Amino acid sequence: MDPSAYPTVWAIANDTSSDLCLHLEMIPEEVILSPGHSVELLARPTEGLLPLTIEHVPNGFQIHSCREFDPDWHVRFNGKLIKASSPTVLKDFE
Repeated sequence: MDPSAYPTVWAIANDTSSDLCLHLEMIPEEVILSPGHSVELLARPTEGLLPLTIEHVPNGFQIHSCREFDPDWHVRFNGKLIKASSPTVLKDFE
């Protein structure tokens, strides 16, 4: 499936003075937002994708689908569609 057809499941902006990490699933995919960054989180559209569990952790958020093992996470940052990996450092895409 074309990742551009993936729905936005969450959007976040880092309004803090330090890096913020999105930990995606139990697989070590991470998206690191520097201060001032904002992203849309996208995932492969499947029947089991939603609901998401989003938990605050000390350096950011742990995000996972309650019923989908690997939602094929992507982020949209500054108009670019980026596949999440370990780690995805957004300042590398500025």
